[in-house]
Amino acid sequence: MTIDIRDRGQEWIQDSEQMARNIWLAGLGVYSKSLEEAAERRDQTESLFDSLVDEGRNVEAQTRENVAQQVKSANQNVEARVQALFARLSGVDPRRIDQLNAKVDRLTELVAKLAQN
Repeated sequence: MTIDIRDRGQEWIQDSEQMARNIWLAGLGVYSKSLEEAAERRDQTESLFDSLVDEGRNVEAQTRENVAQQVKSANQNVEARVQALFARLSGVDPRRIDQLNAKVDRLTELVAKLAQN
């Protein structure tokens, strides 16, 4: 039994060609798989980004509401202190001023009604 070197060389060339083709096909498979995974990751990233933007909007709205409430509370506190200071310095009772304002408003309405008649 003799083996022809030419036959072995031919087999080796065919094996080498098949191996090179398999390597080439594996490379194409890796490239294709990486494109698929990149697309999936892009979709996941976009979804995550959108959910983060929505959450950010919620946090911003809550923060604005909290700040508005705190500003309103601070304004009320300042106003109350100013009124208390005014009452102490002037000796005028703020409730008395409110009562007088209500009476003036009522008198203004009555004068307007009399003027229409």
